Amino acid sequence: PEAKAELQAFVDSTPTQKDLADPTILTKHDGQLNWNPVAGGKVFVDGISHDDVVQGSIADCYLAGAISSLAQADPKAIENAIKDNGDGTYDVRFYENAGYNQPMKEVHVTIDGDMPMAEGATKGKYAKAREGTELWPGLLEKAYAQWKGGYEAIGNGGHATAVMTAITGKGTTSSNTSYTPADQLFKSIQTATAANKPVTAGTHGKDSGVDYNGTGVYAWHVYSVMGAVEEGGQKFVQLRNPWGNTEPGSDGKDDGIFKMKLEDFT
Repeated sequence: PEAKAELQAFVDSTPTQKDLADPTILTKHDGQLNWNPVAGGKVFVDGISHDDVVQGSIADCYLAGAISSLAQADPKAIENAIKDNGDGTYDVRFYENAGYNQPMKEVHVTIDGDMPMAEGATKGKYAKAREGTELWPGLLEKAYAQWKGGYEAIGNGGHATAVMTAITGKGTTSSNTSYTPADQLFKSIQTATAANKPVTAGTHGKDSGVDYNGTGVYAWHVYSVMGAVEEGGQKFVQLRNPWGNTEPGSDGKDDGIFKMKLEDFT
């Protein structure tokens, strides 16, 4: 009787795992994916790092690049945005513009921990963490998709600045490398990263006259900007590919992190 009472008390004190409606997947993946939880999943594993983020099979490099940059610049903003409800669901807080001269309005999106996976897969098809059990990149992307109307709504390009504002509630600025002097860009990157502000950079489209063939850099792609340094009289911009791999040159790591000469960057 005592054992049964203890077991019942344990059952009564264990939250029921909720299963919530999931956002729609990309149209091209209809019938190919299942919603499954990540085995042993935890929101954060060993803290929050820019290298946690791995973009999946979805064209939202702007989102993956933004949250990777934010993880480096202000990891607390990510930590504060996600709340584990302890019942298999998560509350993700975003911000949206409430109108002219009005403070940013909080938007709360509640999702469960199921991720879209291919048959037999253990990792999500879309955004994921490099460490297999870490959830935060996939949770942020899923909640953003739920808020905006599904993965199709966010999976065909977008603006990294919108994601940064949605998570931090702060405004953004932009520069065009075609019109801004290189030294000014270099100084802006140094100033922003030193002030713990997230920075991203987007490449031109294939029809812009810029040829990326053979460079290891891709058109219509967003990269996280990790900083700017000067070495031996040469100025470099430090970047990260949100794929978590594939970069110009070969340093033997293939982790997507690389340095680019300032003139090549511009």
